[in-house]
Amino acid sequence: MKRTRVIVVGGGIAAMAASLSLANEGVPAIWIAPEGFAKAKPGESLAPAAVPLLRALGLDAILETPMHRKVEVLFSSWGANSLIEKNQTGCAGNLGYVINRTEFEFRLSEEVAKRPAIDRCVDAVASVQRLDKAWHVTTCAGLEFTADFLIDGSGRHMIVGRQYATLSRQDKLVAAYDFLEQENNEVDPTPATLVEAVPNGWWYAALLEDKRLAINYCSDPDLMPRGLGHDVEAWKTLIGESRYIVRWLESAGFAIDNPPSLTSAGTTFLSTPTGPGWIAIGDAAAAFDPLSSHGMTSALWTGVEGAKAAAKSLSGSPDSINQYQERVVSGISRYMSDRRRIYGREHRFTEHAFWRRRQAYAD
Repeated sequence: MKRTRVIVVGGGIAAMAASLSLANEGVPAIWIAPEGFAKAKPGESLAPAAVPLLRALGLDAILETPMHRKVEVLFSSWGANSLIEKNQTGCAGNLGYVINRTEFEFRLSEEVAKRPAIDRCVDAVASVQRLDKAWHVTTCAGLEFTADFLIDGSGRHMIVGRQYATLSRQDKLVAAYDFLEQENNEVDPTPATLVEAVPNGWWYAALLEDKRLAINYCSDPDLMPRGLGHDVEAWKTLIGESRYIVRWLESAGFAIDNPPSLTSAGTTFLSTPTGPGWIAIGDAAAAFDPLSSHGMTSALWTGVEGAKAAAKSLSGSPDSINQYQERVVSGISRYMSDRRRIYGREHRFTEHAFWRRRQAYAD
């Protein structure tokens, strides 16, 4: 059994940000997570607010690699049939970045590996228990670790939060996603991001720097075509029912060769994202609707600030935990207000179930 000051659980951005922040604070930790960079994951929009967070971690140059690009133009069909353009020229600040999520997370993991204060355990967590004011973690391979403090970055699994706090689930939103390759390389696709509302949900698409098109469709499970994750023809039909997404695919020659992958995208959060000796970060604290475009930024922020709070708590400042909790709860409140406002802008499809459910946010 190996003992350390802090155990960080989870393989995502929040857990890696927390590990880096702990290293910067000089706090030894064990990061437990399975290897997780083989499959491309959705999440391509990185908000401008993420840049100072990366800078605080000493990762100023991570967005300068050829795999990422600055957002130059955004198109949206939301609340009107017309397509509205927002471009870099008309904005005072930048519009954020379109990133290669797999490359971004891989680079973060490389940075963690450079920190001697952080030990990496490549495995999944089997059980977590708090006994005698210490955390006891066992991995699927039977390895055992103990620590004074635990940072839960396990994503929507919330392995600690589900045991010690109440989970609030606001909706059951699901995302169907795919990464499309061009069949016709003679066409130079527009480096843009597009959001389109449709009767049973909404679409998001963004051209990655490697010329693949990331495409996502968000709806409720009961409104998704049955068997969509195994039916490429149903996926093609669904895309064909859009107004602008299908035009982009057809004009630029993107091929739809496989059915989409499916993932949970609903809004969930813990009533209290902290407790004695633990803090939840990233989606383990609060998972937001991807329409907010703040998922990765929130993961970075909670990872950095959660680790700082843990370090201060271990140094004899317990108020740091309460302060972190107050800031997370305040952020959730702002997000809920923004979600009501954004969904409230769409009035064309109010007779459809998806939008009737979202209209309830405003009630």
